[in-house]
Amino acid sequence: SLGVDPSTGDIVYADKNSDGEITTEDRMIVGNPHPDFIGGFTNTFGYSGFDLSVFLQFSYGNDVFHGSRLFLESLQGGDNQTTEVLRRWQQPGDITDIPRATLEPVAADNKRVSSRFIEDGSYLRVKNVTLGYTFNKELMQRIHVSSLRLYVSAQNLFTFTKYSGLDPEVNYGGNDTAQIGTDFFTFPQARTFTAGLNLKF
Repeated sequence: SLGVDPSTGDIVYADKNSDGEITTEDRMIVGNPHPDFIGGFTNTFGYSGFDLSVFLQFSYGNDVFHGSRLFLESLQGGDNQTTEVLRRWQQPGDITDIPRATLEPVAADNKRVSSRFIEDGSYLRVKNVTLGYTFNKELMQRIHVSSLRLYVSAQNLFTFTKYSGLDPEVNYGGNDTAQIGTDFFTFPQARTFTAGLNLKF
């Protein structure tokens, strides 16, 4: 995708073989779902009975094909649209990345699978945070308890990313490596909170 033509409001595609037509012969490989770097950091802190563990997970340099936008920015059909369509082309001279509202068959051309829907999938996620408190052993022995620890934990607490979808850590095809890095109405990972205790007699 070369962007929206300001004079027509339609998406312009690269004519790779310079034959004046956009056909399957103009297809090319764009984007890369494989990150340059992946990793994580774990930090554990302790003070006067309190313990805090923080696990950060990151991915850098991978692309995500945001296939949901094929429908959520299509300006047609029965699908709800995102607020991005408010920036659509409406009159000659408009400079935008969202094409005009049209009917078929032009609408199909404006939502071709293309680099228009490829986004940076890099992210930094606070994957797990656990805060606990272990009661004094001498105090616990008075009530015939060996040890007592209370804790609260949160998973997928925050995600820092430029990706516009619900979750940059996606794989629409499950274990299908041919569709890795594809987001098509994929449910995001749940944010969960847990509280509990560890009790020993």
